[in-house]
Amino acid sequence: MLFSYMDGTVLKLEGGIKLEQYVASCTLGGLPCNITRDFDSFFHPYYFNCYTYRKPVSLPATDDPIGDEISEDDLPWLMPGLDNGLSVVVLTGSGMLDKNKGGEAEVLPGLYDAGGATAGSDGVRVMIHPPEPEWLPFPLAEGFDVPPGFTASLSVRPRRNQRIGPPHGDCIDKDPFKPPSVKPEVYRQMMCQQRCLQQYVADNCHCYDSSLPMPPEKDRDKTIETTFCRSIEFPPKCAEELDDIGPCIDELMTWYERVQCSKKVRKQVQARRGEHNRCQTECRAACNEVIYDVSYSMARWPAPGFEGDAVYDDIFHVNHFMDKFGNSETIRRHFNETGDRAKALQDFARINVYVADTEVNAHRNHLALYGSESAAIGLQLLCEFVDQ
Repeated sequence: MLFSYMDGTVLKLEGGIKLEQYVASCTLGGLPCNITRDFDSFFHPYYFNCYTYRKPVSLPATDDPIGDEISEDDLPWLMPGLDNGLSVVVLTGSGMLDKNKGGEAEVLPGLYDAGGATAGSDGVRVMIHPPEPEWLPFPLAEGFDVPPGFTASLSVRPRRNQRIGPPHGDCIDKDPFKPPSVKPEVYRQMMCQQRCLQQYVADNCHCYDSSLPMPPEKDRDKTIETTFCRSIEFPPKCAEELDDIGPCIDELMTWYERVQCSKKVRKQVQARRGEHNRCQTECRAACNEVIYDVSYSMARWPAPGFEGDAVYDDIFHVNHFMDKFGNSETIRRHFNETGDRAKALQDFARINVYVADTEVNAHRNHLALYGSESAAIGLQLLCEFVDQ
């Protein structure tokens, strides 16, 4: 499990995969997606670049001689059935990390946590969630894993939960840990718990955990000098050859202590020890919420024989996937060195998402997808984590 320690913007450019190099193909009800328009980016310190697919309001009716647009009510993925849903083929990339131009192992900047629950995982992480802009995904706490060489089908069914509030019940509709400057938002128990956890980390470790919701700058504790617990800034002279490396070692140890403090506080809160039980007692269930029940099934993909050849042709010949990497010798060598089509496809995965019944129409404005890749992405559609 690799946590970044650098600024997110740098990692997006240096450590994360580009959207066009991640999504090999995308269709919505059999119609091609507009990758530039339909996907938003999201940075996560573990998964690096993640991408969210958001349903377009309308699609051009290219086969209609009149040229009218298809309205939102007519979009195919609002109808139930696998063939009316979203289908995305992504490159997991994990099979290519052991190679680069110099033949050396590729290194991503960060801190490796061998004891993490997802350490050593390979494939893609997928989440289904509401599309509100303020809705922050938590891929380490929610979602589904899709390994390379498989197709995963996710059947989505919306469900509304309505609970009784005081005095007969204990549900709530306001987040007690929401920073003052944050605009009104729909209450979500997971967000409340994560904000509570962040507050404990800040109070006890004097830094913020970048994998938890960050309060707006105006609401942050002004006494905290270091913004992120995993960030490290050596004095400029540490880049030079020095006889006295004491200051550099001191900075390294300070960074190590912050990391260990953050891990310790998180474990205490999750174990509900003493006063840390506050995150459970104050972050109660929402009085009114829409959630998505997901049925998940997998099959090996692509099938051998002519069906696998058809998939290969679609990715590499129809969509010209390798052209998206420019003149990268690494990519071309990886896909062409043996001429084995089955080997070339072993780092891809396909994700199908569709609604289970027509009742989803009542909640059509509340459906989005999340995902990512750690060598590079994610479907609020997709998250890919490379062999970490």
